[in-house]
Amino acid sequence: MKEIRNFCRIIYSKRWLNVSRGKKKKRIKRKKFRVGLIAIVISYVFLRMLPVFSISNLKTVTVENGVIEEVVSSKAVIIKDEVIYKSETQGAISLLKKEGEKVGKGVQIGKINKSENSSYSKELDEIEMQIELIKKTSGSKEVFNKDKEKIQSNIEIIIDELQNSIIKENYKDASIYKNTLLESIDKHQLVTGQKSLVSQSLDSLMKKRDNIIKNLEKSEIINYSSKAGIVSYELDGLEEVFSVNKINEYELSDFRIIDSNKIDLLEKKEVKYGEPVFKIIDNFAWYVMTEVDGKNADKLKEGKTIFVRINDNDKKIIARIVKLIKEKDKCLIILKFTDYLHEHYKERYIDLHIIKNTYDGLIVPNKSIIEKEGIKGVYIKDISGIVKFRPVKILTSDGENTIVSEGEGNSRQIEINVNGTKLKIGTIQMFDEVFTNGNKLKEGIILN
Repeated sequence: MKEIRNFCRIIYSKRWLNVSRGKKKKRIKRKKFRVGLIAIVISYVFLRMLPVFSISNLKTVTVENGVIEEVVSSKAVIIKDEVIYKSETQGAISLLKKEGEKVGKGVQIGKINKSENSSYSKELDEIEMQIELIKKTSGSKEVFNKDKEKIQSNIEIIIDELQNSIIKENYKDASIYKNTLLESIDKHQLVTGQKSLVSQSLDSLMKKRDNIIKNLEKSEIINYSSKAGIVSYELDGLEEVFSVNKINEYELSDFRIIDSNKIDLLEKKEVKYGEPVFKIIDNFAWYVMTEVDGKNADKLKEGKTIFVRINDNDKKIIARIVKLIKEKDKCLIILKFTDYLHEHYKERYIDLHIIKNTYDGLIVPNKSIIEKEGIKGVYIKDISGIVKFRPVKILTSDGENTIVSEGEGNSRQIEINVNGTKLKIGTIQMFDEVFTNGNKLKEGIILN
């Protein structure tokens, strides 16, 4: 306001008026002058205030240290070392451990109280029939000499298949082989030397029968863990599709999302022979398989240790790349983990975020960066109230922010290229005020 008053005083002085001595003429000129003076003052004030109005609409942010990660995200499948334990009988099931509980080797997990219609009783009846059959046929002597070798070979095959079917507990096939053997023996007598083979078959069946009788004498069967790990009663039907035993065999075509068929074993009160009872998952080592674009795997290689995030969890987990296969524009990656399976043991598919690089430095909004004479930089609000341009060295950027170098030395200088010449010049520093919309400013504007 002082400047305006001085300006008006100078304009209104006699040196500028240059009026005549006549009072009337003097009054007219002064009246016109006052009108013109008011217009000049209004224009002056408006022009002086205009930069202030435009600056007041601009926002600044304070420069701070920040971190931006270069991340590759993809869908992935978890591969676990899991063993499914199946029932050895039929009966009521009692489970002794909780879902997700960690157990050691040789720990009782469940027990089955056998029902009256136990499959062991049926199996014993079948074996008794086979033993009786072999005893009856072992004394037959008739044979056709011209078919001696052929008959011997056929009977050996039939008895072998009969024995294997019984051992494998495939009683349907065993019944077929039994009838086939009876028909053959009705027509021919066993060839010389066959008796030893029958004896071997008979000994195997007798041992099997003894074992069954011992099991029948027990009132319940205890299920033990054969390895240490996490107990789970949830199956998804993909335990054999995605197995640690196939890690070295997997190719790009093996990565796929398959619909799972989930089964909750806790809902079962009764089990039949051969039905799953529980599974043990090795919690020491587990794997994740994923597929990414080839261009996103440029900094990844086998044996490299990296950090990843799983799903929406902010926690970083260490993983090692154990397999990496590139084909055309795709890349198969298999990672090995040794921690945190207890958080994901129920999952088969996850959202995987591979952290390729982490950049530390000063963080500024992307929209604050402009280009001036071929040099990227930002406008800052100097301590003296003047808008100044500061060049920056960009390290990395995401959708919102950019990490720039802090510079070197006490003066925080960066190296820039000006018309082919490399120069070192000061860059932004911590706590500088950077304008978020630098394209609306010019260097040298004085801020009020």
